Amino acid sequence: MLSPDFVNSYLDSHLGERQVNKIQHGFPSPRYWNELSVPLEEIGDDRRHLRAAVGKSPVFLYVGVPYCIKTDPGKCGYCLFPVEEFQGNAALENYYGYVEREAEMYREQMEGSVLAGAYFGGGTSNLYRAPVYHRLMDMVRRLFPEISEQADLTLEGIPQLFTREKMEAVRDSGMNRISMGVQQINERLNSLSGRKQTTKHVVQSLEWARELGLSANVDLIFGWPQQTVDNMLEDLETLVSWDVHDITHYELNVGGPTDFALNRYHELPSTLANLEMYRAGRDFLLDRGYQQLSTYNFRRPGDPAARDFREGYLPRFEHMDTLGLGYAAITFFGNPALPSGRSWSFINHRSLSQYKAAIDHGRFPVERGFRHTPDDWLMMLLFRSLISTEVDRTQYRAAFGVNVYEKFATVWDALAERGYAEITPERIRLVGDGAFYAPMISALIAEERYRELREEVARRKKEESRRPAPATGVPLPMPATGVPLPMPGVGSGG
Repeated sequence: MLSPDFVNSYLDSHLGERQVNKIQHGFPSPRYWNELSVPLEEIGDDRRHLRAAVGKSPVFLYVGVPYCIKTDPGKCGYCLFPVEEFQGNAALENYYGYVEREAEMYREQMEGSVLAGAYFGGGTSNLYRAPVYHRLMDMVRRLFPEISEQADLTLEGIPQLFTREKMEAVRDSGMNRISMGVQQINERLNSLSGRKQTTKHVVQSLEWARELGLSANVDLIFGWPQQTVDNMLEDLETLVSWDVHDITHYELNVGGPTDFALNRYHELPSTLANLEMYRAGRDFLLDRGYQQLSTYNFRRPGDPAARDFREGYLPRFEHMDTLGLGYAAITFFGNPALPSGRSWSFINHRSLSQYKAAIDHGRFPVERGFRHTPDDWLMMLLFRSLISTEVDRTQYRAAFGVNVYEKFATVWDALAERGYAEITPERIRLVGDGAFYAPMISALIAEERYRELREEVARRKKEESRRPAPATGVPLPMPATGVPLPMPGVGSGG
């Protein structure tokens, strides 16, 4: 267990740093996903054994698109996700043919599963022409003949690419929700990203969704270059006036070779200003009847079309099965009942040519993964709980036989002393600014395990340095990186 002195020193030194919502990717960071051979057949056997033991299990499906329209600056000025520049509908539909073939490879594994939800993300999923949405849902129904009546089936997109014809096809295909990455309603601030959307595009898309009975979520980013609390609140006020029931309001991630990091860093609000924006936005939405479902998600009750959408999927607590299809898509599969090392996180190829080549050769297009120990899987679920701002101690005791308070007592106690958490015998809840600091809290809780993983990486590099160099022409595996990965929910494209 971390010492109280270390915990308080860590908090003191990190409170002033910019928060990074990589907590979306779970535990551990993708830079530690170094297993180049992921045993898909073994995972398939484990899926079948769990279904035989506990009955039908819920699965969340993520289907990714690699393409985004070109912007100046590139990648909307800030995006860190792996994407490809849109080359036209022929290339897009060719790619989709590969996704259908990948889905077929999983069909036997998924027999007997129930689809609990699906998220069509990217990239930019509303680049597809209208008829393709029917094909997408036909593929989903072949893979999952049983779909929960409460399944949230969300298409992500950007406002200027929606048309009424597309929106109608989305509805008629069986999808029931759209999620729009608006980011900024303020057209001047939005123009800094090179995106061409207008307020009219956003309003029109929301009107079509309401007319067609589709639920709609809008993503906004705070901490944007040149943004102030006042123009941030103006955007939120606009969404409330448009009767938007679901709002995702999250902090800008800044890094990598992006325009915002390289050329506009001096225009970004300070870390303290970002905290002020978080507080102001949270309080504004709560005062207007919204409920805070997670660190970034707010919902106002009363939407007749809404389902219980929370961060993209609703797993049973102890069991997670999130199947990712497509370029750079991620799969999470695990359960405390599995033997050690049989829970997995893995990602598909982040090279489009390698993704296609694997499928052409009849292989699952997996690039690399991480094999979880039971403690790693506990940490994965704990990160998810912190996104929801609440850790149910009873659930962890039932699933893992662990008192999750005692396991990390010095962290919880320090957070409670600073007013960031409330601790009761039943649960630990982030309060006050605790939700804003959830990424930092997650990293602190994982600090001891991350030390071990860093040592493992250093040891592996040392061993590799002693090996003879490969023969000329033999390809080396793609290195793991810290590049964020596409996920449903916060900042997953669009």
